[in-house]
Amino acid sequence: MNFSRLVVPLLSMWFFGNLYEQVVWNPQLLADPRPGSLVGVFAAGSPVYYYLPWGPLAVVLAVVTRAPRPALACLALSVAMKILLVTQVNPVFRDPAATRETVHTHAVLWAFGNGVVVIAVAAAILLVQRAQRSPASPA
Repeated sequence: MNFSRLVVPLLSMWFFGNLYEQVVWNPQLLADPRPGSLVGVFAAGSPVYYYLPWGPLAVVLAVVTRAPRPALACLALSVAMKILLVTQVNPVFRDPAATRETVHTHAVLWAFGNGVVVIAVAAAILLVQRAQRSPASPA
């Protein structure tokens, strides 16, 4: 089986999960920054299902199948940014003791950081597709 053909669909699942957050979830949070409003990490509707296992599996397959270096750089940026967002910004949304102002400030941070993730994953998808179409794909 040619595992490189799975990279784009898996990255696309990760991309659309992040895009959904960007255009649906985050604007709702910006409009109504309620402390403690984010569902539990593994509760139904949790954003964690957008990333596990799709994001990490896509990144591992991109590395193993030798995706182009620019695509891997985009993926490294997106993974680093998502780790920062999930570990530093996300906990504020679940904290019922946070103020509305703090939640709003973190929602703005999330919007910009997640925007970087959306663009980086989209770029990686395009770079991988371009490499897959070229007859001799240099790494």
